[in-house]
Amino acid sequence: MYKGEKMGTIRRLGSILGAGALVLGTLTVTVAATTASAGAASKFKACVVTDTGGINDKSFNASAYQGLLDAAKSDKSISPSYLSSTSSSDYAPNISTFEKEGCGIIITVGFLMDAATAAAANADPTQKFAIVDDAPVAKKSHEVLALQYQTNQGAFLGGYYAAATSTSKVVATYGGADIPPVTVYMDGFVAGVRYYDKINKASVKVLGYTPPKVCTLTNCAGKGTFVGNFTDQTAGKTIAAGDFAAGADIVFPVAGSVGLGSIAAAQQAGSGHYVVWVDTDSCATKALDAAQCKYIDGTVYKGVTPSVEAAALSAAKGTFTGGSYIGTLKNNGTGFAYDIAASASLKAKIASIAKGIEAGTISTDPNSYPVG
Repeated sequence: MYKGEKMGTIRRLGSILGAGALVLGTLTVTVAATTASAGAASKFKACVVTDTGGINDKSFNASAYQGLLDAAKSDKSISPSYLSSTSSSDYAPNISTFEKEGCGIIITVGFLMDAATAAAANADPTQKFAIVDDAPVAKKSHEVLALQYQTNQGAFLGGYYAAATSTSKVVATYGGADIPPVTVYMDGFVAGVRYYDKINKASVKVLGYTPPKVCTLTNCAGKGTFVGNFTDQTAGKTIAAGDFAAGADIVFPVAGSVGLGSIAAAQQAGSGHYVVWVDTDSCATKALDAAQCKYIDGTVYKGVTPSVEAAALSAAKGTFTGGSYIGTLKNNGTGFAYDIAASASLKAKIASIAKGIEAGTISTDPNSYPVG
């Protein structure tokens, strides 16, 4: 959250969402996972409707479905299923298909699924929904859980890291679509670079995005490069190649599977060119191969997998309650993972910055720092 800003419009969820320790608003709840007995009666069907980009996007779609797979490991009564959307016209039909199949909970993935999710929830107020990266207005339903993440916090760390490790002192970012869950990452990344400049008396240039002069957590859409979708890997390669040609040595694509094209561009550009990955640490999970991970030096992640897992577990146990989950640095709902070895001193500095963000003494608003 930006310094001094209140999340007045976000409801706090004060009920148990599943196994493990999960921070919900200001409440931390620890619950032991229960495993259904071998003789359990019927299966509980938990379902994911992906956004465009597919289930194997190595990013937010894949991480959401992984949440269901993890839930099924914890609770053998859960049967996970998914439907992929190839365009926005698939959202409503896919949701409807899962409703007809009797899904106990339907998780929709992405801000762009707001209208379809709200319409389905209002049409059947008893159907349980969770949605990643959005808080839809469902006036007739109290069975919708908004899974949201303050990824500007994690991206701030990624921006600082990129600025600190860039040899050319030029970095870049671009987005898949010009929507809040994308620009919040980009704002945080730029803020982290500017903070690095401030405390190190440096001047690292950011290509591809400029935050607006007035910025809040829910309204901070600047001007920059956006592909317009989360599927066009050719565009991702072209944009990153252009950034590398313009002097950048690190690119941060906030674009789902489009970012795979940027990895290809880094491979083509050769040694010394890197990508900061987004959403899920796909090198740690081995979703990306070793040849790709050679060109990924870090990941700004958000806790999609554990939050989806918790939602599914709670729905299966009958403890599900609609509301909002807010992922932050403090509850590990976002953060930065090192995919290539970093110096101990840099890691210590970034850890210190993270504590400052958590405490509210370091602002993630890019306008808090003058442009050098």
